[in-house]
Amino acid sequence: MSGDNSAGMVAWVDLAVRAVGPVAGRNYEAWLAEVDQVAVDLWLMSAPGGTVGRRATELSTCVPVTGVLVSAGVSGGEAHARLVVRVREATSGTSDERTYTTEELTGRWARDVFERARSLVGQGVQLLVSQGSEQLRVLHIGGSGLRESGTNAGEAAHEPVRNSTRSPAATAQPAPAASAQPAPAPPSVVGVTWEEGSVLVWRNIDRSWDATYRTSCLLALRDRVVLDNAGFVSNLDELVALAQESPDPDTPRGKDIIARYPA
Repeated sequence: MSGDNSAGMVAWVDLAVRAVGPVAGRNYEAWLAEVDQVAVDLWLMSAPGGTVGRRATELSTCVPVTGVLVSAGVSGGEAHARLVVRVREATSGTSDERTYTTEELTGRWARDVFERARSLVGQGVQLLVSQGSEQLRVLHIGGSGLRESGTNAGEAAHEPVRNSTRSPAATAQPAPAASAQPAPAPPSVVGVTWEEGSVLVWRNIDRSWDATYRTSCLLALRDRVVLDNAGFVSNLDELVALAQESPDPDTPRGKDIIARYPA
């Protein structure tokens, strides 16, 4: 396993350990299996073609629009939510209310956008709006940290919708498209405890071997752990490499490991 791949997988394992929770009184092998599955699921979601990977590609081509969210709602039996945003013209300084729509609310992403928008009414927001279609679809919304003075969020949500079909490109330049990457960057990891790092080490011990022998190998490698002042493993790459080089159980070294580290 290369250093980059090792570091990347450590990040997903770290998240998986947090999601599954500590070992506590659970069977260690069952806990490892659950963490292993969650880590793989997270990696697959973020890989090219995964749900998160596809969404990141879509967002990279969107146009950013910044303004104050006036209202967010659904009229009648519409399948999309409508967001009215007050946008300030960069040149004249005047404001113009524009209406954007979400994707169909049958999709999880669209529902997330709508729910977040409802909590941001009356506040400064930044939208990421899709290009290449007559309908300006909002794929993402986030707070900009600004709030319009004198605007009451509860009242703003009931203001009449004034439609505008002007393109967002009139006041905002498209964000540069992100360059294609073979795989998304995993979240950064500040430090890895042995409990977390042991999952990655375990994954690199030959899976064709008996679980009892693999556990003995893991116990042997635990004696090689080097911790820094914060209690984090500082030689995880070395431990992963040693795990990959673990001896067969029928060899003299393997038998020695079984004798010295009974599982």
